Amino acid sequence: MLFGKKAPPTRSELITEADRARSKGKLKKAVAGYRKALELEPKDPAVHVKLAPLLARTNEHEAALQSFRTAAQSHLDKGFADKALAVYTQAAETFPAQVALWQQVAQMNLSRGHRADAVRMLLRGRLYLRRKAERPVAIILLKEALTLDPALFAPRLDLARLLASQGQKAEAMALLDPMEKSLEGAQLRQVRWAMLCVTPSVGAGWRWLRAALTGR
Repeated sequence: MLFGKKAPPTRSELITEADRARSKGKLKKAVAGYRKALELEPKDPAVHVKLAPLLARTNEHEAALQSFRTAAQSHLDKGFADKALAVYTQAAETFPAQVALWQQVAQMNLSRGHRADAVRMLLRGRLYLRRKAERPVAIILLKEALTLDPALFAPRLDLARLLASQGQKAEAMALLDPMEKSLEGAQLRQVRWAMLCVTPSVGAGWRWLRAALTGR
C-alpha cells in the first residue's frame, strides 16, 4: 500500500458487501453496492437479478424492469434459455400488472413446444390480478390462455364474469351460451348462475333452478 492509500474494493468485494447489506435489510446500501459492481461489469445477470427486486421494493420500478430485462437478455446471449425464462417469470411475479411480461413468459414456453406451461403461466398471472383496476389485464391473459386451450372450463367462466363486470355483457353471453348447451350437473349450474347474473330474467332463473334440481 503506497503512502497509506487504501485500494478500491474489488467487484467481488462490492457484491459481498451488498449481499451483506441486503441480508440486514439495508436496501439502499445494497442497491448502491450492486450498482457500483455493475459499473465494472454492466451486463452481469447475477447482479441484475439481485438488484432488480430491491429496486422494485424501493419504488424504482422502471429501473427494476430494466435490470430484469438486462439479466434475461444476458442469459439469452449466452444460450441459457432456461435461466432467461426464470428471470422473466420472476419479473412477471414482481410486476403482475405488466401484461407484456406474462406474454413474454408464455411465448418463451411456446417457442420450446411447452403449450401447457404457456397456458399455466397466463392463468398464474391472472391469479395475481384481483383489484378492479386490474380487470382489463386479467381479461387479456384469460383470452390468450383460452386461445391456446379453448376447452378450459373455469377460466372461460371467469372470463365471462369479468367481461360482464366491465359492461361487456354480449361478449360474456357469447362465451356462456355454448357452455350451457354442452354441460350438465355442477358445471351447468355454475354456467346458468353466471348467465342469470349477467342478464337477470325469469326465464334465466327457471333454467338455473332446473339445473340445480335436476342437473339439466
